[in-house]
Amino acid sequence: MLHADMLQELLTDEVKVARDRLGNRIVDLSIANFNVYCRLVVPGAGEFRLRLAGRSYDAEPFRVSVVNDRDEIQPPHLWPKGLYNGQHLSLGVPFACVRGTFEYHVHPSHLTDVWERYRHKIRLADLLDHLVRRCDR
Repeated sequence: MLHADMLQELLTDEVKVARDRLGNRIVDLSIANFNVYCRLVVPGAGEFRLRLAGRSYDAEPFRVSVVNDRDEIQPPHLWPKGLYNGQHLSLGVPFACVRGTFEYHVHPSHLTDVWERYRHKIRLADLLDHLVRRCDR
């Protein structure tokens, strides 16, 4: 696991790249307590706040959730339809089945598709780009 200062620097650099890549497709992108928050508007569905928990990044992938302003995970009916893939079998939380997320790589059907294979390929900008596209479905 990275030292806290190094992790903060890594996340800051990755957020800068993601902001440039996503441009006006998102409302805001910020970091707090090693979590990356992405606010976006989905036409016809409203505004959503994604939390990408990165305390163990990049030794582990980001944990992705849709959260409210109090940072509580939202129930499934409040997730963008294209993002919600059901309750996670092991974790018992709503999840997005997207390669590069913690939930994907610890799902029983993906245990052989290990994070280490993608660790240096799927960066924050790539993951957010994919998540935002899924929200627009």
